[in-house]
Amino acid sequence: MPRILPNNARAMLRMVLRIGHRRYTNEERDLFLLLETHIKDIRDKNKSQWNRIALTSKAVKAYSGTDLELDAILEFGARLDVNSFNLVTPLHDRIGLYLDPGAAFINHSCDYNSVVGFDGDELFVKAIRTIQKDEQIFISYIDSTNPCDIRQAELRERYFFDCRCPKCEPGEDPADLLPDPSTIETAERNPIDITVTENSDPSKTVSQVESAMQTLRQTYSWPLTRQPLITLRDELITALLSTGKFNSAFIQAAIRHTRVDPIVYPLDAHPLRNIHAWTLAKQAIHLSQEMDPDPVGTISLYKYDMNFSLIIWSILNDLVNRESQSCTVPSFKKIVRSAYDEVNQEFLVNGLDPNHMREEIKKEWEKMDRLVSLALDKN
Repeated sequence: MPRILPNNARAMLRMVLRIGHRRYTNEERDLFLLLETHIKDIRDKNKSQWNRIALTSKAVKAYSGTDLELDAILEFGARLDVNSFNLVTPLHDRIGLYLDPGAAFINHSCDYNSVVGFDGDELFVKAIRTIQKDEQIFISYIDSTNPCDIRQAELRERYFFDCRCPKCEPGEDPADLLPDPSTIETAERNPIDITVTENSDPSKTVSQVESAMQTLRQTYSWPLTRQPLITLRDELITALLSTGKFNSAFIQAAIRHTRVDPIVYPLDAHPLRNIHAWTLAKQAIHLSQEMDPDPVGTISLYKYDMNFSLIIWSILNDLVNRESQSCTVPSFKKIVRSAYDEVNQEFLVNGLDPNHMREEIKKEWEKMDRLVSLALDKN
């Protein structure tokens, strides 16, 4: 098996080689050098990060044969760590790192007004809500659905600052309200540790995540819309799909779509809300084509006699209608539009127009609501 360099090492090596071949303009290089390194903070406060950057820098210098001093390469590595974005696909699957010095100057707020997206090698910064004249553009560097203490810890560890945004003001973040605060730290962190450490066997992940979710719900009366339940449900859906448990995955995706996302991502334009809706539609498409037998002990989808075609059309129609406001990237919108056109055409070919079937669609969503309620009651 060939040895593959970690993302950061490959990115550093590429930068050093491009500098050696004068592939960057003076303006690009000067802008990059203006970025913060926080090298003293890293060295003094995060030894493991510093050791990784130092080791990688030595390897890059040796491998590239560059004339650059080691200290300069160390600074490159520090800038990359502090200023890079996670490169994701249009469906938000992480695939690497992305560094744009201009975009790296955008400041952070947990109460952000813009989001970053990627379409191939293009970076998009889109306003998620109206930005007033002279209002600064803010993005979130971290998962802002986490409670304040976790957000602050993540920001200090990687970016070395304390956030003072409105969401971080005491008492302003609904995610920090819980009947018994003494249970927060243990209950919040342990389930997340499971999803991080136990990810090699999807079947084992399903069992462990379901157990963690049940413990949170039954022991602490944990709200659906509070971390770590949000992340655990995402992990569960992925693991269920990996193990071929499509019925259960559909039910969990329906819970996320109807009960979680409208609260966690209240703005219709939010990319994750749109991507999760697309995921539900895709699962409904699969079930409409080949319904899997209901495993013993699970909720039966058969007895609900759901018209998946109407569910699919209504989700896709909603996504298409808010296409211009959505903060998803162009290729995602093309995928959704193509699927919608195909589904809509199937209806028209059969002499049906879903635009005139609002009552029928409403009844299907009422079935979905009963299904979701039953699933939540069982847990």
